[in-house]
Amino acid sequence: MGWDFDHCMSIVKKRSCLRTVPAAAMARKLGLALFTLTILASATEAAPRDFNRPPRAAGGEVERIETRRKALFQAMLHDPGNLDAAFEYAALSSQVGDLEGAIATLERMLIFAPGMPRLQLELGVLYFRLGAYGTAGTYFDAAVTGDDVPPEVRSKVSEYQAAIASRNDPSSFSGSLGIGVRYQTNANSGPSSTIVNLNGLDFVLSEDARKSGDANGFLSADVLGVLDLPAQGVEFKVSLRGYAEGYLDHQELNLGYAELAAGPSFDLNRFGLTGSTLDVYGIAAGGILAGDPLTSSLGAGVFLGQRPTTDWFHGVRAEFRHERFYNSDAYARMSEKSGDRLQGQYVSSWRLSERLSFDAAAMVDRFDAQTERNSYRQYGVLAGLTIQYDSPIEALVAPWSLSVNSQLSRRNHDAPDPMISSAVQRTTKWTLGVTQTIPLASDWAAQLQAGYQKSWSSYDTSDFDNATFGISLRKVF
Repeated sequence: MGWDFDHCMSIVKKRSCLRTVPAAAMARKLGLALFTLTILASATEAAPRDFNRPPRAAGGEVERIETRRKALFQAMLHDPGNLDAAFEYAALSSQVGDLEGAIATLERMLIFAPGMPRLQLELGVLYFRLGAYGTAGTYFDAAVTGDDVPPEVRSKVSEYQAAIASRNDPSSFSGSLGIGVRYQTNANSGPSSTIVNLNGLDFVLSEDARKSGDANGFLSADVLGVLDLPAQGVEFKVSLRGYAEGYLDHQELNLGYAELAAGPSFDLNRFGLTGSTLDVYGIAAGGILAGDPLTSSLGAGVFLGQRPTTDWFHGVRAEFRHERFYNSDAYARMSEKSGDRLQGQYVSSWRLSERLSFDAAAMVDRFDAQTERNSYRQYGVLAGLTIQYDSPIEALVAPWSLSVNSQLSRRNHDAPDPMISSAVQRTTKWTLGVTQTIPLASDWAAQLQAGYQKSWSSYDTSDFDNATFGISLRKVF
């Protein structure tokens, strides 16, 4: 949800006067961004001084667990070979954050039950939570060396070994490239009606301004590089996103855009925030329209992500950007559209089963342009479901996947556009998309896409709908 393509393309269609944002407004935005980062940081509680990690149990349960732990400790003193008491003591110790106590108990149990896969798995998980990945890997390897290893133990060990391998690799490079064609029934987002109301008077739109279908070709790229820094638990991430599209008829809409983000990523496991990372990054972006410079932006962001379980990931993001727009022969007053953007996001992804996953996101966006009529607040939600199923084609053995997603957003402008109406503009957009992915090889896939977008607006000029159909090839690496 970073850069807003809808915002950019709506600017292309409207030419109106703007003023410069004073320096004080910039300072207020920066102050608000820093306040947002402070709120995110304050949500990460420090570990209790007595233990290694914050308790997983609810506050009211900790005292009860501590009473039980004391009783179990006495039982182990009288009967060191009581494995049931030791298992329970270790489990309760993990719940209250005493990982070293749990580790010591389980390691003593290995004396009485050497080579037990579940025991070695639990020890590996505890050392993983402490950030001691080398020791954790030793226990994970030992857990799967025997002949009689339960399948669920092998599955868990495989997940953790993959996580350790990714952390131990000093650098990694991954991404995807796409190329495709698309047809849109309303490529220029023209109004649904040929007659629009401007300040109480009806006007017939010219042919160029009406809803018009068109086909286009597009290229996309999404690349991520990760470098492991000397400091423990610190990486440096660089991501590059790019998109370009060229139209058959509406060549005035030919667009190119690229965005670079780079900054450190901190593994927060050693601070007691299990499965958590904190990314801090700078942003630089730019775009061209019909061969002329369109926009550039500079900013910064922070992302706090957490994986409470192997099947659930979620996080919050805050970004600030200063966006500039440039004049061209076709759009002589684009520079008046420049402004500041502050955006907050929440993202979440659940793996409901081996073949079913669910994604959700929410966004709050504030754009402060140089005139009130171009400034707005926007709110949006997104939900998506992806299901994998066996390939119906015998020659293509990899599972196919079908994704369905829907997005709803609401934009409220600060002031009316006097060229159109005396009332402020309020626009609601709904989008539905379906993508069928067909793996062709280990690193190639074909995608069939269909979508529909509907815009309801208090301004006739922004009231439209658009259906899209496309096919593309995607390579991952």
